[in-house]
Amino acid sequence: MNLPLCSTTLLTLALVVMVVVVVEGILRPGSALYQCRDPLQRMEIQEEDSPMDPLTFMDWPLKDGSWYHNKWNDHETRLSASNTSPETPSSVWANRHPEPLPHITHTATRVRMHFLAYETGLQNYQKQVELEAVLKEKNILLPVRSPAYTHHGRFRGTTATTNSLTRTKLGYIQDYTTRALVNRLGLESAATKSDLQFVDMADPRCVQKTTNLTCNPNAPFRTADGTCNNIDNPTWGASFTPFRRVAPHNYADGVSEMSVAQDGTALPGPRFISTSVNVGDENDIAPRHCLNILHMTFGQFVDHDITLAVPTTMIANDGSRVPIECCSAEVLSDPSMKHPACAPIAIPEDDHLYSSSNQTCLEFVRSAPADTDTHGPREQMNEVTHYLDVSQVYGSDTEATNLLRTGFGGLLLVTHHHHLSYPHHLPSPQHPHLTLITPSIPLLPSPGDERVNEQILLTLVHTTWLREHNRIARTLMELNPSWNDERLFQEARRIVVAETQHIAYNEFLPNVIGTPIMRDLELLPRLHGLQSTDYDPSLSPSISNEFATAAYRFGHSQIPDSINEGSSKIVSRSRELNSVLFNPFLLYEDGFEKGLLQGVTTQRPMRVDIGFTNQITGTLFRGETPFGLDLVAINLQRGRDHGLGTYMTVREACGLPRVTSYTDLAPFMYAYELRRLREVYSRVEDIELFVGGLSERPVIGGQVGPTFACILSDQFLRLKRGDRFWYEYRDSPNPFTRDQLRAIHRASMARVLCDNHPCIDSTQRWPLNIPSSFNPIISCNATDEFPKLDLSFWKE
Repeated sequence: MNLPLCSTTLLTLALVVMVVVVVEGILRPGSALYQCRDPLQRMEIQEEDSPMDPLTFMDWPLKDGSWYHNKWNDHETRLSASNTSPETPSSVWANRHPEPLPHITHTATRVRMHFLAYETGLQNYQKQVELEAVLKEKNILLPVRSPAYTHHGRFRGTTATTNSLTRTKLGYIQDYTTRALVNRLGLESAATKSDLQFVDMADPRCVQKTTNLTCNPNAPFRTADGTCNNIDNPTWGASFTPFRRVAPHNYADGVSEMSVAQDGTALPGPRFISTSVNVGDENDIAPRHCLNILHMTFGQFVDHDITLAVPTTMIANDGSRVPIECCSAEVLSDPSMKHPACAPIAIPEDDHLYSSSNQTCLEFVRSAPADTDTHGPREQMNEVTHYLDVSQVYGSDTEATNLLRTGFGGLLLVTHHHHLSYPHHLPSPQHPHLTLITPSIPLLPSPGDERVNEQILLTLVHTTWLREHNRIARTLMELNPSWNDERLFQEARRIVVAETQHIAYNEFLPNVIGTPIMRDLELLPRLHGLQSTDYDPSLSPSISNEFATAAYRFGHSQIPDSINEGSSKIVSRSRELNSVLFNPFLLYEDGFEKGLLQGVTTQRPMRVDIGFTNQITGTLFRGETPFGLDLVAINLQRGRDHGLGTYMTVREACGLPRVTSYTDLAPFMYAYELRRLREVYSRVEDIELFVGGLSERPVIGGQVGPTFACILSDQFLRLKRGDRFWYEYRDSPNPFTRDQLRAIHRASMARVLCDNHPCIDSTQRWPLNIPSSFNPIISCNATDEFPKLDLSFWKE
């Protein structure tokens, strides 16, 4: 059934664009007609030729690296498979057979070989530590006010936890040991190096297992660090544990060196790719959907709940993190001063932005290797919990959580600004672990995630959920005056987590991957208090590297040039994006919060494609310098750092049609994007996952193409079915009653905004979408439209 378009103006514009592209002979991205449906149908974008069909025949969840390890962990099974394995190892886990591994039968020889490899690994790590001491002594450090320092210093926080230090040290020793083993065993095949995970040569000195955790299966609340969610595998989904792999590793040496082209030559430079594929023209990236930048920001809020790769940094005597410098004159002129984690991004001599400032490279430091308790290719680890547990508000370990609590009434700390009509804001730092402070820079608000101040919209959303927790805790205290601080805090936290999970799957995710996929995977909430029984203890919820490093970064393409204050009809002010980065103090200005809320719910983000605003491709975190960072180049380099599989490999892992030429991609990409990729990558098999995924036409009802939709769908399926404390799960240790769950099923982003921002008296029914005739502005007093969360069902 055809429904009216958002506006006659948009229809006219779309028709004009179609005429123009026919004349030019190139189908530009987004020229297909679209329509905004009724919000109850989740405001889908309908494109009749969207390439969604292949995903409907998928077997979910994907057969990933964890599946491969479990299947072939038995030596006899591997040996049998190796005798019949294909000559060319498959590029996906599902069809891959282990290759023959060196079988050292003599125990003493095996122990001796591992001992020597470990000693080599330990020596190499010690050399790294000694170099770091020299760099600090010579003050070869990032300038405090440089864009790179802002990104690596303030963005990453300043203090490393004991757990972070321990895990990073063990990860590096393990990485160096694996390289030594590869050399001693004379391994050449990348697949064989990957299968080192099956060789039992573990030395207890370099392995500190945490699987001896004692878990109470009847504990009513989830832990802060994510441990003991899965009773059989208590570290699954916990903070400081490795990412999963959708596709096999793609390191140049099969172990840890950054990715290269499939024929062994160097890939095009990340900065060159960034400037070459970027659409660049504002007219080419005009919005073509019904979402707003609150949807974009909520997506970032979710991202910070579940992903944060641990960075490699130096450590000062006081335990603070010291960012590593890679592009200084001292380092470039003396290779002995280059930290082994340095992987600077080369800048072309004719670069339109950086060449005028004689800038030859962009700072880039590799992520720290994970402590995996096995040998094999390098993995990276997640500093935060992998679960949707609102850790970005509460923290990812007990120590961080306790620092954020008042200690009475179950409340979280807030900063009071009494000159404001509603003074409760995020707390200033109360402890060195939460301090984000540099010379001449005031204290910044500090919730459970150190990235809160990255941009003002994110700070606003954090503030919203902080207030929601305290609002719920106060109500619970009135209903149950006998409950102590711990009970009030944990119950309020449990409700906030449930609300966030519900809104993420009911209002946010359908507009990303499309309602058809949501229905096919049974990801939509059950509603009306109906409980689920689909928890699967054999399913790892851990975040995949492809999700964290490429697919979920689709939001970077949505970032606009500026942030508006005021409604779509009356924009009172528009601020350049870089002026609201690390500037949360704007929220303390009277009237700003209201204007920002009006702007965030009415301003559209950019379309998801390979077009990016120059605010993130050269001036990011610029400050007072003439240039900043290039986030697109950083994303590409990060993918190589993490050894991500190529776009083609991941497509194959997702069961999508095999591609051998650019012609094969025509059904999945617009001609304009395809031409750009062809100009950069001479071979189709070298296309990298980040730009390849962004170049695809979106699936029906979604924002991303089939490859990213596959990665995202698999991950959000795991986050739901792999969480023993999922809010709808009937058999969790402390499930919500039917009445309580019915109340949570009525939760909405609209009600959360209305309840926690007295400066507004109305909002649209679906606040993650722009207002329209199908999504009207409604008074906050209309409780029939925005039902209040009925907490009376929690009264004991």
